[in-house]
Amino acid sequence: MVKGVTFAMKMQVLYVQKKEGVQDNPEIIATKIARDYKCKSDKIPPAYPCEKERLVILCFEHYGSLDKRLLAFCQDLSTDRASNVALIIMNKDGSDAVPEQLAAIFKQNGVAVAGVCGLAVKKGLFSAGKLTDANIKAASDFADAKITALFDSVG
Repeated sequence: MVKGVTFAMKMQVLYVQKKEGVQDNPEIIATKIARDYKCKSDKIPPAYPCEKERLVILCFEHYGSLDKRLLAFCQDLSTDRASNVALIIMNKDGSDAVPEQLAAIFKQNGVAVAGVCGLAVKKGLFSAGKLTDANIKAASDFADAKITALFDSVG
């Protein structure tokens, strides 16, 4: 895998931002992946909609109910906007199960789930836990595998 080399990739890395101006765990991971592959990274909903993307990587925390903006974005995601989605989910136990609501939306819209990466990030009483270097490496390795599988020009 050749990181840092510009490829003609139709891909975006999107994240759910809880508080404006505060860099949360999903944004840290999304920024790292976007920097490595020189692609667009943005919060959900993005400033510009996805158009004919081969891969959209969604980074979000799942400690109960899903964010309403994430659900609304996914409902609008169709095969015209994105062929595949990959999910990086931060939760208490590192489960990589696709939340039922999202699975139903993707199935209904015909968007393929290219893969899921679950990261165990313990949440404190008043705040989310911090990502470890191992979490960031696992997310980056997951993105590497998905990008390599979906893009012929990489590697």
